[in-house]
Amino acid sequence: MSGALRRRDGCDPLELVKAFGDRIYSIAKHITQNDEDAEDGLIQAFLEFCPVLDGCLDSGTVWLRLVTVAVREAFSKLRNRGEDLFPSIASLIPMKDLVFRKLTVWGDDCNSPEETRPVLEHWFRSLDPMCRTVFALREIEEITVEQIATMVNRSVAAVGVCLLRARLLRGEMLTQQMRQPE
Repeated sequence: MSGALRRRDGCDPLELVKAFGDRIYSIAKHITQNDEDAEDGLIQAFLEFCPVLDGCLDSGTVWLRLVTVAVREAFSKLRNRGEDLFPSIASLIPMKDLVFRKLTVWGDDCNSPEETRPVLEHWFRSLDPMCRTVFALREIEEITVEQIATMVNRSVAAVGVCLLRARLLRGEMLTQQMRQPE
C-alpha cells in the first residue's frame, strides 16, 4: 500500500487491518509458532496502535510501528510460555559446527520442493525465538538490520549474529539433505 493513512475522528481499524493484517499475523506466527498466540498478537498490535495514530502518517511508518508492537507482543507470549528469548551463548550451536566442512555441488537432480519444504520447516522451528524473529523480519519482510535492532532492543551486531547463524544453519541442513550418496 502506498501513500498515507489519514485519521479523521479516530483510527480506522478496518483500513489498517486490510492493509497490514495478514503480514502482521504472519510475523507473529513466525515468532510464536502458534496460531492462537499469533491471533492475540495481531489483535493487540492493532488495539495498541490505533489510539496513538496521529494525523497523517506514511504507510511505511505505520508498517514499522505495527511490526514493532507485534514483535513485542509475540515476545510477551513467548515469555508467558516460559521460552527463553535470548538463550545463553553455551546453548547456541557453536559457529564451528555451522561452517561447511565440504563444498557440496548441487546438480540438476536436486531435491524437489516437496522434499525440501519439511527440512526448511524443521530448520525454522529449530531456531531460537530471536533468530527466528530476525530472519523473518530481514529475509521475508525485508526490514533493515538497523530497524530490526531497534524493534527487538538489541545491538545491530547482535541482530547480525542471529541472522548469520540462521543462514548458516539453513545452509548446513540443506547441504546435508542434498548431499549425494558417495
